[in-house]
Amino acid sequence: MITRYILKEYLKIFFITLAALVLVFLTIDFLERIRKFSEQQAQFVWIVQYFLYRLPKIIFDISPLAILLSTLLTLGGFSKNNEITALKSCGVGLFRIATPILIFGAATSILFYFLNGSLIPSTFKMAKTIQEVHIEKKNRGGHFIQNKVWLRLDSRTIYNIELVDPDKKSMHGINIYFLGKEFSFPEEIEAEKLIYENGGWILLNGVHRKFFQDGSIEVNRFDKMPIHLNKKPEDFQKAAADPQEMTYQKLEAYIGRLSADGFSSIRYQVDLRGKQAFPFVNFMMVLLGIPFALKDNRSAGIARGVFVSLSMALFYWLVFSITISLGRVMVFPPWLAAWSANILLLAIGIYLFLNIRQ
Repeated sequence: MITRYILKEYLKIFFITLAALVLVFLTIDFLERIRKFSEQQAQFVWIVQYFLYRLPKIIFDISPLAILLSTLLTLGGFSKNNEITALKSCGVGLFRIATPILIFGAATSILFYFLNGSLIPSTFKMAKTIQEVHIEKKNRGGHFIQNKVWLRLDSRTIYNIELVDPDKKSMHGINIYFLGKEFSFPEEIEAEKLIYENGGWILLNGVHRKFFQDGSIEVNRFDKMPIHLNKKPEDFQKAAADPQEMTYQKLEAYIGRLSADGFSSIRYQVDLRGKQAFPFVNFMMVLLGIPFALKDNRSAGIARGVFVSLSMALFYWLVFSITISLGRVMVFPPWLAAWSANILLLAIGIYLFLNIRQ
């Protein structure tokens, strides 16, 4: 009976809080984009579909803040109305009071863990496709075949890229095909790497082959070769694999192919572990929120709850971002980079929970 009452009150506040935060986020996002969408004369139906497909990712990102704020408001309200005191006088311990909320946090974490490996990446990718293709009316700039990226820069030039490195603004495993008349290949360039340096593109360690009609081939090897390319690094980086658009299985397969081809997959290993670790912040937020809410303080209110929630969310994002960055530069192993923030919050939460005055 007590468990049902606590959970009922908590869920009521949680869904109201989540709906309010989602509405605020959508409103801000809509106001930021509507001018650009109107300039591009985007159809109303595509705008609606874009935001609908964005909704799962928004809920996923906002849920930890909603859970933390709901925990503070629910238990803070119980404390303010002397319900905590009444329950304690009846022999109900604080752990029993907190158990329904802890279970909800754990269940939410598990649910989002599976959704973050299936539904959320798919809908996020659909939203991005709608924005770039149907609203902005431009091609996405490339597509994947296994771990390769194909880019058609003009009617006569095709780039095949093994790996786009968005951190170092470089590309690896370059093949450039120049098309001639009647689908012939008069020349091709193969290079280990393509880098952007001093405002221009340079091919490194490659071979330039020219094919003549008499069947002869001219082969020229080079260490460095400037190439005219009317593109900026960010134009190619749009074709890089985006872990946010990939399920766990696709990301694991991509990592396997990169490793098999001899390319570093550390960045994507860290991103995979990060995708798997982040959903469990929902449980950490419950564990952190309970000690703050159950302090003997009847003045707890919305303003204090918002302040504490934003502070904790900012702290988590700061630690998570730093450790992920350390993982990408191989200071931390991928699993430690992804889980460090959760482990830290878990330790803090357990310490604060054990020190609540019973």
